[in-house]
Amino acid sequence: MPLRLARSVLPLLLAAAALAQAPTAVAESAPVGPVPPAELRARREAVAQAVAKQAEGKTAVVVVRGASRQADMGAFVQLQDFLYLAGVPEPDLAVLLVVGPDGALVRDELLVPPFSRFAATWDGNFLAPGEAAAKRTGFGAAGNVRSLHRQLDELLAADAAGARPVLFTLTQPAARTGSTPRKAADGAREMQQDRFDGRSSRETAMVDTLKAAHAGLRVASLEPIVHGLRAHKSAHEVAILRRCSELTAAGHAEAMRSCTPGVGEAQLAAVARLQFSLHGAGPDAYGAIVGGGPNGCILHYNALTRTLQADDLIVMDYAPTLHGYAVDVTRTFPASGRFSPAQRQIVQDVHDVQQALIREVKPGAKLSAIGALCAKLLTERGYKNDHGPCHHVGLAVHDPNPDVLQAGMVITVEPGAYLRDVGMGCRIEDTILVTADGCEVLSAGVPSTPAAIEALMAQDGLLQAAARGAAEAK
Repeated sequence: MPLRLARSVLPLLLAAAALAQAPTAVAESAPVGPVPPAELRARREAVAQAVAKQAEGKTAVVVVRGASRQADMGAFVQLQDFLYLAGVPEPDLAVLLVVGPDGALVRDELLVPPFSRFAATWDGNFLAPGEAAAKRTGFGAAGNVRSLHRQLDELLAADAAGARPVLFTLTQPAARTGSTPRKAADGAREMQQDRFDGRSSRETAMVDTLKAAHAGLRVASLEPIVHGLRAHKSAHEVAILRRCSELTAAGHAEAMRSCTPGVGEAQLAAVARLQFSLHGAGPDAYGAIVGGGPNGCILHYNALTRTLQADDLIVMDYAPTLHGYAVDVTRTFPASGRFSPAQRQIVQDVHDVQQALIREVKPGAKLSAIGALCAKLLTERGYKNDHGPCHHVGLAVHDPNPDVLQAGMVITVEPGAYLRDVGMGCRIEDTILVTADGCEVLSAGVPSTPAAIEALMAQDGLLQAAARGAAEAK
């Protein structure tokens, strides 16, 4: 590194090192690992029971393919429904289940690629067929994924009377972690409608191939079963989402402390991401949204090119994943560290609306009714209602979305108000667990009221420490 560059970077590195030694405080919850194999097995058993009810007394075959190896050099990202059933974030896998008419899980097999020394040298030691992989993942067996085509031909063959098992599989475009089912469907539709492409989705191609090979094969969509289960979070899933919310709060708090006029939107995202990583979070749940001034009125703004002005109000909507699970948190704060009267008014209004909506979150409540109340409260305060205030979160940042809430579901509450004529927007969003008698705000670790935000922003952050280090180094 050239000496001049080293001198300019060294203060930031020293500040980062100090931050690593004493990172932003995170609420203390018990360490939590990935979903354990026993729980994953219970999920597959629940799927088997639901499948048997729809198979009308027939044997059923369930096949779910994971994501293929990516063609680029980016990190591998698994498909959500596969991760839910198998818990393995590796490429080119498949789950193969055989379900008896009584719902018994007759066959519970994970199919993995054979061992490759070349792949191990470049990418690491992945699972290989055999007893060790089965034991590690909790499956009854671990076979060779290259045999899937042959095994399906055998399993789906007609018996002497001409009857075949029922095939349950994913029939809609599958979403990767960090995406949503709707985004996956939109992308597949655009590809199919592209005159220079025209390909169907991977899932449609598989169903068409199997139907052509097995005349009269009945294929049933697995999504309603799996997505119905995904909406209800287990205690372990709640622990993951609680911890992920705490890490998200730490990132937002650091961005608030580091914010000052002249800082870039991208720098606020960077200091938040540093906190996520220091505390053990996984990849981003979605692209960082940090919108200063008029950019705060663009709902999914993620260009991050603006240098913040003293009178900017900033909408920051950003969160990581943890063990594949996503949360969703948004805060709105002033670049100057102090709210102007107009900024304070809009933030206080949106905060008051959000608190009224949160009070409605309980078992039996409907997201549609909470949305209607949001529109009413915003309109009464003179704002336009630009978007719905609630959605479920889990393996997707927009998870399967039943309207009626039940204990164990996890949702967001995120009213927003956007004054585009003056270039000022506000959104406040928290991740919330529905409990037996109400709800718990999982992301309460970062303030959302004007007074508490100003108190936090009065503290120095990483960027201020870096600036002092640079000044002292001159």
